[in-house]
Amino acid sequence: MSSLAGRPIVVVSAFFALCLSAGARADGNQLLEECQDGINGMSGGVSRNSVGVGHCVGVLQATMDTLDLFHEAGGLPRLVCVPEGGIPMIQSMRIVVQSLQAHPESLHLNESVLVVSALKNAFPCQ
Repeated sequence: MSSLAGRPIVVVSAFFALCLSAGARADGNQLLEECQDGINGMSGGVSRNSVGVGHCVGVLQATMDTLDLFHEAGGLPRLVCVPEGGIPMIQSMRIVVQSLQAHPESLHLNESVLVVSALKNAFPCQ
């Protein structure tokens, strides 16, 4: 197993390439709709698009896992410092939805970049 330690530029480059390689619809507009639907479904309502909710959950979880991977294996500083033990998925969804609604001028950006920005603002590292 090869280590990513000592290669922070490669890791950061790979992360941004991953973020930018997603399809044209992989932006904040789609993520906002899907995560709002997920919050509704997780709060006792009915989801209109379970595949979309799965996409929201997947993007949030994959982004958080990637941030952890870059810190642990890549030796990069933490960008997001969630409380010990993590946070529930619905809380992540609410944070992202709130951020996307507060910044509609950014909805055209890549969804993973928007998730990192939302979580970084909610849980800054000291």
